[in-house]
Amino acid sequence: MRRPPASQSGFSLLEVVITIAILMTLTVGVASMLKAGFEVREGLGERAKTLHRLSVAVSKLSDDLQHAFLVSQKDQIRGGIDRNMKTVFRLEKSLGDKLSMTTMTHRALQISAYESDFTFVVYQLKDSKDAPGRKDLYRAETPVIPLDLKEEPPTTLLAHGIKTFTLEAWTGDRWSKDAWDSARSETRNIMPKMVRVTIEAYLHDRAGAQGNDVAGLDEAVLTINTVVYLNGATDFVEMKEPDKSMRWGAL
Repeated sequence: MRRPPASQSGFSLLEVVITIAILMTLTVGVASMLKAGFEVREGLGERAKTLHRLSVAVSKLSDDLQHAFLVSQKDQIRGGIDRNMKTVFRLEKSLGDKLSMTTMTHRALQISAYESDFTFVVYQLKDSKDAPGRKDLYRAETPVIPLDLKEEPPTTLLAHGIKTFTLEAWTGDRWSKDAWDSARSETRNIMPKMVRVTIEAYLHDRAGAQGNDVAGLDEAVLTINTVVYLNGATDFVEMKEPDKSMRWGAL
């Protein structure tokens, strides 16, 4: 019986094994590339969503700060009567940064409503209702400026998943990490001319995460910061005079 020519013979077992191994290697490589692409896309999506919610919060806060105003407690004509504290700009540092101020950004829900644009707003972090151990940024607003500015108005959620919320007032020569109260001590009847806002937020939600996964989700954060000029503070003398002895050298 004649043997078939070499060109018509089949693959040997070794050749088949080598071919399968090459195909498996290529398959694993392609799968790894696709997985990495999906992870990058997912990461960019989470970053974009976090950046969006932080931008919305910073935009609202910046608008309130730019329209913040302060009337001296000695000004009885503009300040009205029966009011111990007519207006306020207060930055508290005891239990995390908390900002309380009178501003002109109120918008009535009804066109015919007897409401002005004057309002009292409060910004602060509170424990999250959906993610234990995390904080959310809340904003409170009143339809009119109340007689008692120490009472906190009803709050609404502004941004969730916030790690830190930091506010620093410009004193004239530096960014202060201390509290600021327009009704007390050296900052009495004074508003800062600038406020630096820094918000740090988690990139990933905790929904459905358990055990060690929670710690991993808390590691990835996104930080956004900006400096806001307070237009209503242009008539106020800064708390500290700038250093006049500063000399700029050649760069």
